[in-house]
Amino acid sequence: MDLGSLTRLPQTLRNLSRGRHIMGVLTRHGFADVLARVGLEGASHLLLKVITFNRYRPNEGHTTEERIRMAMEELGPTFVKLGQILATRPDLVPLSLVTELRRLEDRVPPFGADAAVAEVEIELKGKIGDVFATFEREPLAAGSIAQVHRATLKSGHKVVVKVRRPGLERMIKTDIDIMAKLAQLLEENLPESRPYHPKAVVAEFARSIVREIDFTLEAFSMQKFARNFAGDERFVVPQVYPELCTKKMLTVEYIDGTKITNLEELRKLGHDLPKLARNGVHYVLLQIFKYGFFHGDPHAGNFFVLPGDKLCLIDYGLMGTLDQERLDELLGFMSGVVGKDAEKVIRAFRHMGIVGDDVDMRRLRMDAQDLIERYAEIPLGRVDMGRFFAELYETLARHQVRVPPDIHLLGKALATAEGIARQLDPALDLITEIRPFIIKTYLEHLARFKVLGREMRHAVEDYGEFLRVLPGEASRILKQLRRGEFEVAAHLRDQERLVRDGNRSSNRVATGLVMAGAMIGSSVLVTQMSGPVWHGIALSQMVGGVGFLIAGFLGLTLMAAMWRSGGV
Repeated sequence: MDLGSLTRLPQTLRNLSRGRHIMGVLTRHGFADVLARVGLEGASHLLLKVITFNRYRPNEGHTTEERIRMAMEELGPTFVKLGQILATRPDLVPLSLVTELRRLEDRVPPFGADAAVAEVEIELKGKIGDVFATFEREPLAAGSIAQVHRATLKSGHKVVVKVRRPGLERMIKTDIDIMAKLAQLLEENLPESRPYHPKAVVAEFARSIVREIDFTLEAFSMQKFARNFAGDERFVVPQVYPELCTKKMLTVEYIDGTKITNLEELRKLGHDLPKLARNGVHYVLLQIFKYGFFHGDPHAGNFFVLPGDKLCLIDYGLMGTLDQERLDELLGFMSGVVGKDAEKVIRAFRHMGIVGDDVDMRRLRMDAQDLIERYAEIPLGRVDMGRFFAELYETLARHQVRVPPDIHLLGKALATAEGIARQLDPALDLITEIRPFIIKTYLEHLARFKVLGREMRHAVEDYGEFLRVLPGEASRILKQLRRGEFEVAAHLRDQERLVRDGNRSSNRVATGLVMAGAMIGSSVLVTQMSGPVWHGIALSQMVGGVGFLIAGFLGLTLMAAMWRSGGV
């Protein structure tokens, strides 16, 4: 395979040029051997010399993780964003690489003021002076996706205008096309890469970044956030001007506050740092466990402090959403973490359906308990919550348990809360702060009748569906057995597991048949008035009632088994 194979999706000169650049950067940072193994060594190393102007020698004196991080920084915005996402996914990459990728920075110079003004005028479909009384040409901040300019509306309100980089969408599409091809080649040619699922990682990243560069979604997120916290005076959400927002431009209220990292200035202004630390932790917890809609990148640089010890988050491009069922599972998971109960943590993952039947539950439980106990009693000043969650996910990955992305976002958010608290008040005990909140919310969840009703409804629906299909399936199987047409196709890669699964399925079918027979027989008996009568109830009806109880018990047992294993 030569260099051209990288560019078949799609076959454009742009992809070809970018593909050569990516290969040159990877080669300079010492990954020529990986390119060779996946068949992308090109016509020869001489070709790579020409492509990279003889600057292709490996970057010596650095670890593999450092070279990966430096290559991503050099490759620009798309790869930097990918690295930042991987820095939150220790189940997908080794912990040593996670630690290194946390150092990734958006060291991108701002684009020209003329280009920024031109982009704004295209989006406004008019002159910039028709809308803004002032528009500062020098950007307030610049990142890999956009840069921000201060401005003043005709009404006198101070705002900031976030302008997307020109050509960004086309560049991201090109990079994702190339990433997808590289991921495919990795899985096909490097067996050791398959446990990390490169193709799935690229697909997930593509969905994430496409949403992040659409500023209409960011505007919606900010408005929803403002509604959620409208009654809480501790927190402020910048006002959005929707009539001045498009996919490429966002206009919001200018926040004149102090960065939460500027501790000296906060002290000069008389802010209560321990109070801010507690409020920051509660802010993250409320977002996740009360509203199920949370800021996906709440690092300290996005936190500002306003007069009255009020907190304000900016940059709502990356948001997380949790449905009620996942919130319930997260509460169980976190109650296990803060309660040092590894069994509850593992049970929560089983309810999510991500723990397979072939997992050694005893060993997994022991490893999780050991990790939780090691971290539980360490004071905040020495605890790294990000590392705790990273080690927890790494422990689960060793047992072939893939943690869902939203659980990783939970870990990232709590690790951020820990980082903010550590800076503001090193004496704050984060676990002590989190524990009462989680327990209170968890008990409220258990007390909600609608939760019980939903779970009972789901159980009844599953039970009803099982009863609906059981007679037909049983009849079909019996007919095939009588005609000698019953066939079983199986891949015998794991014979012991296959036998175990077969035995379990047989037991479930047998239980279902007994249960169905008990229900049918009981239905007949309760309609009869035969045998001795006691307090107006005939013996046949009593037996029928007992039969219903037995059938119900068998049904609950069957449903519990199906629930634990994540399916039939």
